[in-house]
Amino acid sequence: MTTPLVSKPEGAPEAPARLLSTPPRSLAASLLRWEWFLVILIVVVSFVNSLISPFFLEATNLFRTASDFMELGLMMLPMTFIIITTGSVDLAVASTLGMSASFMGWLFNLGVNIWLAAGAALLLGTLAGLVNGLLITRIKLPVLVVTLATFALYRGIAYVLLGDQAARGYPAAFTYLGQGKIGGTPVPFSMLLFGVLALVFGLVLHKTAFGRQLYAIGSNEEACRYSGVPVDRIKLIIFTLSGFMAALAGIVLAARFGSTRPDIGTGLELDVITATVLGGVDISGGTGTMVGAVLSLVLIGILRFGMSLVNIQGQVQGIVIGLLLILAIFLPRLGRSLGGGFKLSRGAVLGSVVALVVALLFGGFFSWSRNLVLVTPEPTPAPPTATPLPAVVLKPTPTPVSLPPTPTPRPSPTPLPTATPAPTTDQTSEAPPVTPTPTEPPKPIEEMIEIPAGPFIFGSDETEPNESPAQTIELPAYQIDRFEVTNDDFTLFVNATGYQTEPEKRSSKKSWRTEAEGRGNHPVVRVTWNDAQAFCAWLGKRLPTEQEWEKAARGEQGNLFPWGNTFDAGKANLKASGIRGTVAVGSFPGGASPYGVEDMAGNVWEWTADPYQGYPGSSYVDEFYSDELKVTRGGGWFDDEPQARASNRSAAAPDSANDDLGFRCVK
Repeated sequence: MTTPLVSKPEGAPEAPARLLSTPPRSLAASLLRWEWFLVILIVVVSFVNSLISPFFLEATNLFRTASDFMELGLMMLPMTFIIITTGSVDLAVASTLGMSASFMGWLFNLGVNIWLAAGAALLLGTLAGLVNGLLITRIKLPVLVVTLATFALYRGIAYVLLGDQAARGYPAAFTYLGQGKIGGTPVPFSMLLFGVLALVFGLVLHKTAFGRQLYAIGSNEEACRYSGVPVDRIKLIIFTLSGFMAALAGIVLAARFGSTRPDIGTGLELDVITATVLGGVDISGGTGTMVGAVLSLVLIGILRFGMSLVNIQGQVQGIVIGLLLILAIFLPRLGRSLGGGFKLSRGAVLGSVVALVVALLFGGFFSWSRNLVLVTPEPTPAPPTATPLPAVVLKPTPTPVSLPPTPTPRPSPTPLPTATPAPTTDQTSEAPPVTPTPTEPPKPIEEMIEIPAGPFIFGSDETEPNESPAQTIELPAYQIDRFEVTNDDFTLFVNATGYQTEPEKRSSKKSWRTEAEGRGNHPVVRVTWNDAQAFCAWLGKRLPTEQEWEKAARGEQGNLFPWGNTFDAGKANLKASGIRGTVAVGSFPGGASPYGVEDMAGNVWEWTADPYQGYPGSSYVDEFYSDELKVTRGGGWFDDEPQARASNRSAAAPDSANDDLGFRCVK
């Protein structure tokens, strides 16, 4: 007779049957598996997206979209284990990601080798997960209480490590983790990494005794304890694993961005939980599959891509994800009730009603929010509507330049210290209206590149007539921002000075704030020429002249594009990418100029200091030449090859505030 390892007291519950075997499924249950529902949704959403945009089904766009969700997928894998086992969620995953990535960036800024720094980040993330596990298994604190506390703690540590600074300049071998493609194909390396790990996690969950124990603990933890299952040890393992995977996700995300800020990954915990629960993992534990979780990740990815295609704002996307989470909780339960002999409980009926209401809300938001913009109410009344200027079309540029209404003149505020303007050739710049500056304002992240004194080729005789004549110009040395000014940078300026942009003063429905939600590292847009001047002056800088901008973009030899003389759509965020919106600055490091200045083609047009006039010595006269227009350079996310040329010129009224128009500064 075999003596049991653990004696079971009389009356103790039996161990779950699924620990030993899996009960057979009925035909109805097989047909109503949640995974099939996800497959149908993926097909439907993909079909709708393909109707919205012909670019959706292009392999390059699909793989680019997939790469944006690989970090989410890496955190979703252990989250599946946690929810199945505990019937609860790890709220600290995104904060663990941020702390680990910030620790890596902090070490890198100190001069530590990037690979050693990444290894240290993995150790820190693993330790963070271990701390969570010990508090849960040894101190017996509830999972939600522990992870909510460390959610705040770990994010706070990230801010202590980096403050308002950022880690940038990672080597190409490291950024390959987040940006690299496999063997010349469009398949991202991060996608391969996720695929391998998803396979490993799936095999562990469905084909090993450890996986069966996870299901058993989630179904009846007390019975498992009586049966000798090491419940606490298993919980400790999965929370430690969650910390490790969050740190790995942080490394991949930092490699994809090419930089690390302390707010990296903020808000991803909701997406991770949604992806897991939407995959059919029961929020109360004991049920779920890895296949379903992966399918839900695919669905969320293409759904977000589709919402971006119809210009649904980031705030509304968050609402949709929240509604999706509610659906994800109720619909699988309804499906399991139907699969279990079609006997609907009162809870299932109530759940179906709630699911129907949420589905209607979801559909309403999806269709209505194409034109929805969330507006922050202003305390002051709107000024009188100004007379709009006529639309302007620059002949050299195939698309018209739209001029919004001229704002009502505002009172003259106290001027900021103004940097000494750089020399220009027969061109003058207006002094901007600016706002008062605090005595010692906090400064945004600054990274400038020195452009040496000397000659360079300015203009072109081979392209558009407003770019001629090509000539050799000599400029003194100056510095230019490596990246376009970001939403995070502009937020610091606004918080320090109380500045209101011109669109906000005229109570426009769209302002820089409506574009900044969840896009801190994206270039700030919907700022006028005066707004850009005010920001630069706050830092003792100014907008670049055309000559300064062009030299920084094309180098001394006069490259056609910042990266060389051959067009490459993969080196800039242009129309061909199909992204249809801004991306984080530095997302296309291969497109940097000869001096290392990034994003000078695509992403957003950039304001310059100069009026739109002909070059000295040019016989060409454009009917739109005017001191009332300001030159913009670089092309935006919806432009093509001609606008990506470093010598290309466009123009806009100084009060223009478009979603593809930003700036950078010089000094």
